[in-house]
Formats: sequence, C-alpha cells, structure tokens
Amino acid sequence: MLLRPHHLLCIQKFTGHGYDAGFTAHMTAVSEMLRGQPDSRIVLKQGADALCARCPHLRDGECDAADKTDALDRNVLDALSLQYGDAGTWRAFAGDAYTKILQTHAFHKICSCCQWYDLCRRTEVSSL
Repeated sequence: MLLRPHHLLCIQKFTGHGYDAGFTAHMTAVSEMLRGQPDSRIVLKQGADALCARCPHLRDGECDAADKTDALDRNVLDALSLQYGDAGTWRAFAGDAYTKILQTHAFHKICSCCQWYDLCRRTEVSSL
C-alpha cells in the first residue's frame, strides 16, 4: 500500500470522523485493514496515496492543500529518519511513528497546524 508519511499518524489517531461520508468510510476501511493485517507492506509516497482517493481536497490527482500536507510529510520523514520510497510493514512504521512522534512533543510540533489536531490530541492510540 502506498501511504504519505503523515498518514502514519492519521490512521493511528482516526476515530471515525472525516471530511464527508465517502472519505470517512474509506478511511475506516483502510484503518481496519491495517489493524487486522499489521504486516501489510507499506511504501512511503510523495503526493496522493491510498487514503487520498476519497479526499475532497484531491482535484485532478493533486492535493489542493499541498503546501500543508507536503510540510507534514517532510516533518514526519525527518522525525523518523526516513525518505520517500522507504518500505516496511505497517506494524514497523506505525510503531516508530507512535514512539518517536505520537508519544513525544514532536506530535504537537508536527500536527498542531492540522484542522484535526484538537480531536487527535484527545484520542489515545488503542492498538497498532
């Protein structure tokens, strides 16, 4: 599965809220699949990914919030010492993102600009 780096965080904090019903259903399905199959192969991708397919910000294959999402991705890559194209399992990537970002001040530093930050900061990660 191709994923943007910042989606390593979003999937773990997802609580069933989204931009619209179609996006929320798609995000739910992807999140549940990864939780049920934690050894799924993930490749970190620049630009639109598997989750973006149902996002209302995706227009003609491009994100209309690219400045913000690209910055989120770069910050996650830096925090995890990764780069685009790196591959691994959901379990490994999510575990690193959890311990190195979600459980540290890096979470606030990276995610506080996001519209979902207030919801996410109140959401505990239940399982990878």
